[in-house]
Amino acid sequence: MRSLTLEAEVAELSPGGEGVAICTIEGERRAVFVPGVLTGERVRTQIDDPTRRPARGRLLAVLEPSASRVTPPCAHVDRCGGCDWMAVAPEEQAREHARIVGRLLGGVSPKSHPAAHALGYRTRARVHAEAKRGRVVIGMFGRRSHEPAAVDTCVVLDPILDRARDALAGWLEGASGRGEARLGLGRPGQARKAVFDLRWSGELPGAVFGRLERAVRDGELAGARIFTGDGRPDDLKARGRTSRFSGAPAKIGDPTPFILGADGAPLRLAPGGFSQATEAGNTLLARRVGELARELAPGPCVELYAGAGNLTVLLARDREVVAVEQDHDACEAARENLASRGLSARVVEADASAHPIPRGTKLVVLDPPREGARAVAEELAARAAKGPAGRAPAVVYVACDPPTLARDVKTLTAAGYVVRAVETFEMFPQTSHVETVVALEPPASRA
Repeated sequence: MRSLTLEAEVAELSPGGEGVAICTIEGERRAVFVPGVLTGERVRTQIDDPTRRPARGRLLAVLEPSASRVTPPCAHVDRCGGCDWMAVAPEEQAREHARIVGRLLGGVSPKSHPAAHALGYRTRARVHAEAKRGRVVIGMFGRRSHEPAAVDTCVVLDPILDRARDALAGWLEGASGRGEARLGLGRPGQARKAVFDLRWSGELPGAVFGRLERAVRDGELAGARIFTGDGRPDDLKARGRTSRFSGAPAKIGDPTPFILGADGAPLRLAPGGFSQATEAGNTLLARRVGELARELAPGPCVELYAGAGNLTVLLARDREVVAVEQDHDACEAARENLASRGLSARVVEADASAHPIPRGTKLVVLDPPREGARAVAEELAARAAKGPAGRAPAVVYVACDPPTLARDVKTLTAAGYVVRAVETFEMFPQTSHVETVVALEPPASRA
């Protein structure tokens, strides 16, 4: 079938950030997903493959723009795939995120927490690198591409990270191959510096390491950790679980990333591991999780997917906590963060999705990766179904993916859990990504 060009009104935005327009294709009413549009806009779109389900359209023109459409603050937005909502005013981004989460959770109205800053906010980022024919390109993947897009500046990165991103191309001069660098900040202080964790597939000449050593000595960089091998850097999981880069890394300077914890003290992270994208947003989210935990249930807590203890150091201040995390380096960081604060919690290195929740647990806090926590939700639902004998705990669920969150919350509410709070946090301004916190009480008649 030949391509179609249609005019349509955008009914809503999808969790993936695209607009959903309802169009008639060969007499059938169908949804067409169109990137780069806003709710309520009338647009002209081209559908290259009308047989595809769902149909995907390319934006040709905005015929009737929304009042919330703005000029993107980045000159590279048409090439770089890092920020898909740059044409949406920040206030409307927050409203759309709340609408999407509320719709997926059955029509609730989430409380929305705005971002402190819409630009220059990212204190953690992942960038891609490619070196060939003497040229090194560092950036986010380009739109509809797995090739990094060259930019002179990234307006959403903290300036310290953006300088490191820009310098990285020079540090890697002479290399061949491709890789992925996870940028972060070193220990908080008056002159904070960048760190990065690099996974490289290809050749890195000795001169690269020499330049990095000079950058550390000259104060341009706090440190770097470098893995080389034949893995694919773009296949690495978001939480830093090692793929085929199994050798010992080279370490230059101090590559340890830190954030300023929600309690105001430095929080050590695992090199290359997971943390929220922004320190300011993380502080707001973590403190709110602590407040909801205190409101829901006192007593013993199991924290799943605990990472380096970002939430643990708040939860452990007034309760017994078992923190479960699979990544070894993150567990070591969590123990150090607890000890530096004089706090006590049991950190267990194990698969959080399969770790048993002990009887007597009053609260489960979980912050899973994008695929969610299906097995955990099913275990908690089964416990709730057992009545008083199951003694189901209350739940605080932190999620980065609204569809998997909705799936797991549906499992819990079907077993009698009651949603007490839904709150969205603008952790990724200029993008369709959103962080959500849901608080759930166990069945009242069975608690």
